[in-house]
Amino acid sequence: MRKKIDKCTADKPAFEPECHGQYLSPKNDESGTGMDLKTGAVGYFGRYVLVFCLSLVIFASYTLFSNSAAPNYILSENSERAARINTGRYLIKTSKCKIPDLDPYNRDVAPFVKSEPFLECSALPLLTYIEKTGDSVKLKVNRSVIAFYTLRKISCCYSIILRRGDVNVTHSKCRSFRYETEITEPYIRVTCSNFYGVVYRNVHAAVIPTKLPEHRIKTRKRPSMILMGIDSMSKLNLARAMPKTREHLETNYVNLKGYNKIGDNTYPNLIAVLTGRSMRTLGTNCKIGEFMDDCDLIWRRYRDNGYVTAYAEDEVDISTFNFVKPGFIRPPTDFYYRPYFLSAHKLPIQRRYSMSVCTGPENSGVRVLDLISDFVKSVTDSPKFGLFWMNSFSHDNVNFASSMDDKVSELLIDLNESLRDSFVVVFSDHGFRFGDIRFTYTGWLEERLPFIYVKLPQNFDPVLSRRFASNAFTRLTTPYDFYMTLQHMLKLSNDSYEIEASVGCPGCRSLFETIPENRTCADAGIEQHWCTCHGHTYLDTDLKVVQDAAGFVVGQINEVVSEFNESDSCARYRLRSVSSAGMSQKHDEDDVGTSEYLVLLETDPPAMFEATVERRGSDSRFKLLGAISRLNRYKEYSSCVEDKLLKKYCYCNGIMTRLKSTICKLFKYC
Repeated sequence: MRKKIDKCTADKPAFEPECHGQYLSPKNDESGTGMDLKTGAVGYFGRYVLVFCLSLVIFASYTLFSNSAAPNYILSENSERAARINTGRYLIKTSKCKIPDLDPYNRDVAPFVKSEPFLECSALPLLTYIEKTGDSVKLKVNRSVIAFYTLRKISCCYSIILRRGDVNVTHSKCRSFRYETEITEPYIRVTCSNFYGVVYRNVHAAVIPTKLPEHRIKTRKRPSMILMGIDSMSKLNLARAMPKTREHLETNYVNLKGYNKIGDNTYPNLIAVLTGRSMRTLGTNCKIGEFMDDCDLIWRRYRDNGYVTAYAEDEVDISTFNFVKPGFIRPPTDFYYRPYFLSAHKLPIQRRYSMSVCTGPENSGVRVLDLISDFVKSVTDSPKFGLFWMNSFSHDNVNFASSMDDKVSELLIDLNESLRDSFVVVFSDHGFRFGDIRFTYTGWLEERLPFIYVKLPQNFDPVLSRRFASNAFTRLTTPYDFYMTLQHMLKLSNDSYEIEASVGCPGCRSLFETIPENRTCADAGIEQHWCTCHGHTYLDTDLKVVQDAAGFVVGQINEVVSEFNESDSCARYRLRSVSSAGMSQKHDEDDVGTSEYLVLLETDPPAMFEATVERRGSDSRFKLLGAISRLNRYKEYSSCVEDKLLKKYCYCNGIMTRLKSTICKLFKYC
C-alpha cells in the first residue's frame, strides 16, 4: 500500500487540511512504531477524536475566560461600594488632587492575600564565607561544617569572575587554597571537591578596601546616597506583605504619601529617577536598544564629584538596563555587581513564580542585602552612591515579598547606625501589574502608587527638612521630583554643581523646594492613564460611548502590533466584551468640554487590556491618553515573537497557544 499523498507523513497530523482522509502503511510509517495509522490505536478515527477533544477544550477555555472575572472589576457597582469603606480618607488632598487612602485589606483584594515562607536554598550551612579585618579580605572555609559535605579529604580552589561585556562571564584558572586565603579581587567563585567530585560551589563578592577608586574624595562631611529598590511593590502591598519593614520605615523614615508612578514598568519609572527623562525624551544616549554608556545617569555626576559608586540587581534576565537593552560596554559604576550575579546564575537555580529565588546555596534577595551591608560598612572614609535593586522576591507574585520581610527589616535595623549620616531611599517603581488582584479597584489604584520612604542625614538643615516633610505628606510627587532631589543633594555637597531641569518634566522640582498646592498630574509629568488624583464615576458597559471607546482601544492595539516586523505571527484582536468602565471625575473647571474614560476590556483571542481615552465635546473621535496596559500574564502567549516590546501586545496566532491558554485557565498554573 502506498501513500496517497507523499507530503502526508507520520510527521504531519491527519487533521491538517491537506492530509484529511490520508493514511500510511506500516512500511511507510516514519515514526518507527510499525503501526497502521488507519487501523491502529492512534488511527484515522482517533485523530478525529483528538481534534474533537482539542476543539472542546478550546471552546471551554473561551467560555471559562469570559466567566472567570475577578470578584470585583476595577469599576463596577460592587467595587465602588467596596471602595467606599474609606470614604473621606486621603493620602493627599489638594484642590487638584485627591488620592484615596484605602485599607490594605480592602474586601476586594482580601481573597488574594496570603503569607509566603522564606525559601531556604540549602539544607546545609554555607561552607565558605568572606571575613574582613581592617584592609584584609579573606576567603575562608568553615571547618566546623565540612562533615556536612564530606567525610573524606576536601580540597578547595577559587577563580576570579571575569566580565565579558554585559551578557556573560568567564572564570580564571582555579587557585587552590587550604582553609583560608587572601583575596584581592571583588568577585570570585569557589569550588570544593572530594575524591568523588565537586561537593560545593558558590560565588562571593566583597569591596576590597585597598582597591577603592582613585577619583574618590576622602571626607566624612558629604552625605552618602543609598537607594534600595524592591520591584513591583505598592504602598498597600508593603503593608500587607512586609509589615515589619513598613513599621521600621514608618518609625525612622519619611513617607512620600503622594508619590505617583509616571510610566508602565520599571524602565520609565527608574530612568526618570536616574536621568529626569521620560520615554519621549530619552535622546540618543539613553535610547532603548542602544548601549547605555553615554546615558547621563545620575551616578556619573556623583562619581565626577568624588563619590564611590555601586549598582546591583539580582535578576539578570529582566534587569533594568538589560531587558530589551544591551546594557553597558564598560562598567557604569565603581562596583558593578552584574558579573557577580551572572556567575551566580551559572549555579543550580531554584525558581519560584518564574524568578531565580535561589542561585546556588544562597537566596538571590539575601545576596543583594549582603552587598548593601558590605558596601555601606566597607566604604567609610569617602562619600558613596549606591543603587541596589531586587526583583527576585517581588516581581512575579504579589505575596512572595512576605518571605523576605524579616530579612529586609533586619538589614535596615542593622544599618541604622551606619547610615545615620546618609540620605537613604527605600522605594519601588510601581505596584503589582498583573493577575486577578489587578482587576480590582484597589489593585488598579495601588499599581500606580509605589511605596517610597526617605531618611535624611542626621543634623540636616532644619528648614529643608521641614519643607521636605511638608511636600512628602501633602503634595503629589513623582520620580522626576526624586531626580531633582538627588541633584539638590549633590548641590549641597558641592556648591559648584549646577542643577539642571528635568527634561521629562521641566516644571518638576526638588522636594527641598516648595511644591505648589494646586499641582496637577500634567504639571507633575504624569499621563492621565497613570493619574490617581481623580476618581471615576461608574458607567454602564453597554453604553454606546463605552463600546465605541473600547472598540477604539482594540483598534489601537492592532495598529501597534502591525508596526512590528513580526506582526504576522500575532493574531488580530477583536473586542469580546467591556468588563468595566468609568468617567474621570476631574478637578479642572476650565476643561469641562472634555470627557475622559477608563475602560477595561476583554478581547478575542483572550487577553485583558486597560486604557484611558479622551473625547472632546461633540467630536466622535477618541484620543489615547498614555499607554495601553495588558493586565493578564502574556509570557506563554507571545513566545512566537522575539521583540520584547511586541510581546506585551502579541497573542501568537496558532493552535498551541490557544491550548496553553486553555490549560492555564483550567488548571490555574499561570
